[in-house]
Amino acid sequence: MKSVGLDNYSLKVLILCLLGWTLANMDQSFFGYAIPSLMTEFEIDLVVIGTILSVAFILASFSVVLAGFFADRYGRRSMFVFCLSVSALLVGLHSFVDNIETMAVLRCVAFAVSTGLVPITNSFVVETAPTRLRGIYSGILQCGYPLGWFFASLIATPLLTDFGWRAMFLPALAVIPIAFLMGRVLPESVKFSELKEQDGIQPEKLSIRARLGILLSNEYRSRAIFGFIAFFFFGGAYAGTAFYFPTFFQEVRGYTPEVSTLLVGISYGVGVLGYIGASFVGEFLTTRRNTVVIWTWVGTVCVAALVWPDHSYYMDLMWFSLMAIFFYGTSAVLTTFIAELFPTHIRATAVGAVSGLGINLGFALFPLLVANLVGSIGWKMTFTAAIIPSLFVVGLVTLFQPNLKSGTELN
Repeated sequence: MKSVGLDNYSLKVLILCLLGWTLANMDQSFFGYAIPSLMTEFEIDLVVIGTILSVAFILASFSVVLAGFFADRYGRRSMFVFCLSVSALLVGLHSFVDNIETMAVLRCVAFAVSTGLVPITNSFVVETAPTRLRGIYSGILQCGYPLGWFFASLIATPLLTDFGWRAMFLPALAVIPIAFLMGRVLPESVKFSELKEQDGIQPEKLSIRARLGILLSNEYRSRAIFGFIAFFFFGGAYAGTAFYFPTFFQEVRGYTPEVSTLLVGISYGVGVLGYIGASFVGEFLTTRRNTVVIWTWVGTVCVAALVWPDHSYYMDLMWFSLMAIFFYGTSAVLTTFIAELFPTHIRATAVGAVSGLGINLGFALFPLLVANLVGSIGWKMTFTAAIIPSLFVVGLVTLFQPNLKSGTELN
């Protein structure tokens, strides 16, 4: 299906996938805002929190591959509804826990299920977007992450102030009926449906082993390996900062929980500009590969500028926003770039195994690494030693990938 302009079908898929991804990230970000309160309530330290985050990401490393496989085998729509609704239910249940063990189990399983939306939504949008606007559509989809954190901060701040941390998780329960309503109007991927009708492919009969075999064949192996390395270090740098910045601002800058939450939330909202900007640059001014390199390396400078000087509140807001624009905004083109490197019948599996597995293993290692380093060398040195080199590596290994021209037709 060759498409070069706007159409109702692709717009509907984009809007619904963006809404679903935003809601999922909103639900999951409540935990990041609740970390200081959880440490006080359950009398635990940052290492325990880091361990919970790491276990959640390890579990997600397997679930994201399975979600991609099921999406390639049975379709995108049904897996979309399942992951969004079940993860929302598990997040809502966070409000009722009375011990850290139960919280840890719910957190780990909820995140593992929600991360299944990564290969589903990205494959869905990449396959249905107009060819020349694919990067823009995919970049808009990635805005679901900062938008989720932004909307969560608007909800979390008054709830945290007036009712405590437990009340923050209750809005997640409202996502469950929304997920089922979305499933009723979300169309299946036409490319996936057409693929099922082609002779000799039959995607529903390819096993996960067969799909991974194709992924690791001579034709795609180097793309998979370099992509995995990029996502591992990008995910590590992301998780090693995003979940901890509310705590960083409280412990290093001395801000209150409410002020820290709002600062992070506003910065994520501003960061949406970077997601859109990266998409535009990657689509019309240069390639997505080159954009990944530029955005990660500029983001590296922004991390150092944010962390080291002792800023005022508004300078922190400015540098965090710039960091979100470039560092976090890299995800607007990185996932799209990887998805375009592989054919339709293994695309969701590839996004799961390369992007999802890589990023979740990075997510698993770095929160625990950061938590342990903070106690010995402090927040500033920890971010310098763990985050800045990782972002440089992301840009470096991406240079070894094919420099595909944006707007090419997918196979």
